Amino acid sequence: MAAISFLGVNGNLLRQSLRLGLSVLITCAIAQHFQRITFLWYPLIAVIFVVDDQDDNSLRAARGRILGTMAGGLVTFVVHTILSGWIGILVSLLITIPLLRRLGWTSGLGTACTITLMFLAIPGYSLLNWQYVFNRSVDTVVGIAVALLMGRLFWPKNRIARMQELDDQLRAILLRRLQLHSAALQGHGPKPDAIKPDSITTMLLELQRLINVEESLGARQVLRLRRQRWRQRMSLWRCQQVRWLLVERLLERLHLEEGTVVLRELGSHLDLSSPIRWQRLTIADSSALPSLPQRIALEEEVTRFRRLIKSQQTLNAVVTS
Repeated sequence: MAAISFLGVNGNLLRQSLRLGLSVLITCAIAQHFQRITFLWYPLIAVIFVVDDQDDNSLRAARGRILGTMAGGLVTFVVHTILSGWIGILVSLLITIPLLRRLGWTSGLGTACTITLMFLAIPGYSLLNWQYVFNRSVDTVVGIAVALLMGRLFWPKNRIARMQELDDQLRAILLRRLQLHSAALQGHGPKPDAIKPDSITTMLLELQRLINVEESLGARQVLRLRRQRWRQRMSLWRCQQVRWLLVERLLERLHLEEGTVVLRELGSHLDLSSPIRWQRLTIADSSALPSLPQRIALEEEVTRFRRLIKSQQTLNAVVTS
């Protein structure tokens, strides 16, 4: 997949396409071999719903698909023994939607509504019996089983590993930026290029999304997040992002107005390898320094920024210990 990404192809999109294609191929092969699936549409639509690029919880999608199929099929069958046509569809939806909400099966609403509308496309739907509902539920289970199997065998998603990867990437970017700024302010190198805040924001949003998904999966996942202190780590990143970008803007403005600037106290404070802990940054008063408002802003924001970084280092040490 690394070679594919190098060629400019989205690796995640390719994985999802291969997973979906294999799931559809195997589902069609099962239907052809056993010759019991009359309407191939049902297992295939189940595959599409479960193998969803935006759905990080395939088990929840599968459960919603099964419950939606059963509820939609049963309610629609009962209603269509009394009513027919669009009136029957309307009444079925008016019963199914509140019922699923009441039972807490809201993840199956889309499936139930789809099943209800699909009855109109079946010739002689008013003559269908309970066996039809059972057979269609079994057909749906076949598609779900195939999709889940493909999801577990081919490129299963590991959200915790992805969260750690994003955290490591953000810390690597932060460390690299601080090294460049520290070297430039101590006269050991050129100033770095302007930071790209959109990439940092994108990674933080992805990290928060993955945390939210894990928290929604149950008590076991929530306990694992607590052990690894992901809520605290994310909270620190949110606070740190604001200070980080503000310090970057202050330094960029300083270089823009003053040109090449050597501020060894500031450079030393931005060097994470220095023994500075919680001390406040103090820039010596000198006529060669920038204006007083700039000096005050740099002292205040860099001090807060360094303290946040120290807190993050302490938390990471606790997590990895």
